[in-house]
Amino acid sequence: MASLLNKTSTKAEMPALLTPDTKSRQTRTSKPLPPLAIFTLLSLAAAFYLYRNGIPFYQTPTLSPSWNDDSEWPIPKIPGPDLPAPVEPFEPLKRYSLDYGKVACWQDGGVWIKELTPVEMASLGVNRFQDTDAALEQADEDTFCTRLRMQGASFWELPPHWPEHVTWCEAIDDCVKPTKKVSLEVGFPASGGVWMLDTSQGWDGLYPKSLGLRNALTVDERCDVIKDLGGRFCEDIQVCPEMAALLRP
Repeated sequence: MASLLNKTSTKAEMPALLTPDTKSRQTRTSKPLPPLAIFTLLSLAAAFYLYRNGIPFYQTPTLSPSWNDDSEWPIPKIPGPDLPAPVEPFEPLKRYSLDYGKVACWQDGGVWIKELTPVEMASLGVNRFQDTDAALEQADEDTFCTRLRMQGASFWELPPHWPEHVTWCEAIDDCVKPTKKVSLEVGFPASGGVWMLDTSQGWDGLYPKSLGLRNALTVDERCDVIKDLGGRFCEDIQVCPEMAALLRP
């Protein structure tokens, strides 16, 4: 009899444990948030993060040069009507800078530029470990230009005549073709004369021997590399037709 009463009381207590309010709370808590509410909460959180970090919700893209696969020269993005053309100065800005990596000099309303090997830089007295400014006096600059031209430098007129749709570029020799293009590697041996290598047809067939030009530790070693690459020796630079482009007109 006692066992029967216990079973009866247990069944009577069960409805009291699951009241209508309890069931509705269980139903409400187990229902997931709708997607729109989740999206709204995430948007508010992102906006608050941008506001706290000082980031504008919309920022005009920065104008930067980009390569055009159909062109030989890099074409910067064309500035729109609301985007002013950049005014940053273009390279070269110094006789030599570690960032630009080429040697330059200014003369006759333009600039001579050549990427030199350490041996060539040493022969010109250019410190390859630090930036170097151009000469203060034009006479001194002209003297250096004479020596730089003899290393096979090319010439660009200033101000540059940018190609169509180009208003600015990081380096003039990246975007503008030279007024006077020189394709000649030279070496001046200690015994005199000059070794010359015509590169106007490119470097095809010269690789990997051409890497020796950068590995040479002395001028004579450089001349040996030019000789091995098929270069020609000229005893007097004044009568060498290949050197005519390097001599001042």
